[in-house]
Amino acid sequence: MRAWGNRTPAARAVVAVTGTCLLVVLLAWATLLGPDQVFTGPGPRPATTTTTASCIPPPVGTDDDGTAVPAPEDPAGREACDVPAGSADGTQEVVERPPPLWVQVLAWLLLAALVAGVAALVLWLLATVLREVRVRRARTEERSAVGFAVLDEPVRVAEQVAADAAEQDAVLRDGDPRNAIVAAWHRFEVQGERAGVARRPSETSSEYAVRILDIADADTGSVSRLAQLYREARFSDHPVTESHRAEALAALAVLRNSLGVDA
Repeated sequence: MRAWGNRTPAARAVVAVTGTCLLVVLLAWATLLGPDQVFTGPGPRPATTTTTASCIPPPVGTDDDGTAVPAPEDPAGREACDVPAGSADGTQEVVERPPPLWVQVLAWLLLAALVAGVAALVLWLLATVLREVRVRRARTEERSAVGFAVLDEPVRVAEQVAADAAEQDAVLRDGDPRNAIVAAWHRFEVQGERAGVARRPSETSSEYAVRILDIADADTGSVSRLAQLYREARFSDHPVTESHRAEALAALAVLRNSLGVDA
């Protein structure tokens, strides 16, 4: 089954068509000959037997008064005896008998099974071809949709970054600088989800945010600086001051300008 599954659909179709043709040929041959000829053959030929010289045939004629004419004496001293059933010249005919009923029933059952097998094979072949056509059509449509989505992703991400600029700045300016920088960085995840870019199961939140900005072709310097500020605010123990907040605001401004979309 594994070897069969590794074959291409074209190879499977060729094998199926070849098998179907062979079965159809066998079915046609069997139908033309009939079950008797298929399973029993033409039968034995009539056998010709000749009587041996053990006796001579009795007389076959009579006198005018109905008396049988005695057989002439045989020089070999053989007596008269009955001729075996058959022709007068000593030949016997072998009568052909039809095959038993169970043989005929078995023949018709096998022919019916053959017809059913051919029909099932043809239906399976048609189903395989139709399924392959549907799969190829779905793949073509999926590739077209994915290709269009990939080409459109940078524009959608850039638009979402610009549309969320006011909210992101408000988050960055509010509260403690450490928490503000962390919250502002997480806004990139929100922007990516709004743009229709799904997060991969293997990605961390930081990796997802970086990929979102990379799709939008944002300025790499500003992205690196914002990522560094996020890691300091999220994982470091040293103080995060207003100067860090100011650097984050400046990096955000450069990032948005690199996208070419008005915030």
